[in-house]
Amino acid sequence: SEGITKKEAMYINQSLTFLEQVIIAVADRKREHVPFRQSKLTHVLKNSIGGNCNTVMIANIWGESAQLEETISTLRFGTRMMCVANEPLQNVHKQWYQRRVRGILCSVHSV
Repeated sequence: SEGITKKEAMYINQSLTFLEQVIIAVADRKREHVPFRQSKLTHVLKNSIGGNCNTVMIANIWGESAQLEETISTLRFGTRMMCVANEPLQNVHKQWYQRRVRGILCSVHSV
């Protein structure tokens, strides 16, 4: 049981490391490649992290002294993520699609 818990913790920490790398890569506008496929977590969150949206990260911590090391690690991770600025942009094609839909609706109504 203890070995399985350690293995799960190792996978979680590895996924969080990959998540941090992806978020830093997305925030760097000069970077051409963002490594979304490094883990299932980052691949699933691709549209939330690198897409056109605001993303919120919630860090859960434990107040017991036995969990101090994990709490400090979580707070450091959260502090690093706070330094990353990601600005969602408005979709440029939205107006084109709206005009196109209006044109189609007008042609349908005229028939």
